[in-house]
Amino acid sequence: MKRGMFFAILGIVGVLFGLGFLLVPEMTLRMYGVPTEPHNLMQSRYFGSVLLAFGLIFFLARDTQDPKAIRALLVGGFVGNVVGAVISASAAGNLQNGLAWMSVAIYATFAVGAGYLLLAKPQVEIRSA
Repeated sequence: MKRGMFFAILGIVGVLFGLGFLLVPEMTLRMYGVPTEPHNLMQSRYFGSVLLAFGLIFFLARDTQDPKAIRALLVGGFVGNVVGAVISASAAGNLQNGLAWMSVAIYATFAVGAGYLLLAKPQVEIRSA
């Protein structure tokens, strides 16, 4: 998969999940078996705002050719998704229901993708005017 497509997919997934946690936190938390107490709703909205921001960053950077920016996005994406997978795995079946395993799979997939692109030979794209 090309880097631009990976960034676009990561961005779209981030925006969609971000909007869910931000705009309809009650429904989203219930899906994961998390109580919808006021402090959980607030934390859900914070989480949603961060997912929305990172989703937009990756989506808007999908066409960048700056090697430093690409590396920064991939390293940040790799670390963030590994940490997200570990946190989700620790919550699955304990603080959250089995749906948390879907989050583990999403985080792990994006971590593997970012890791692969970090290790892959840099893509050189030549654009004609």
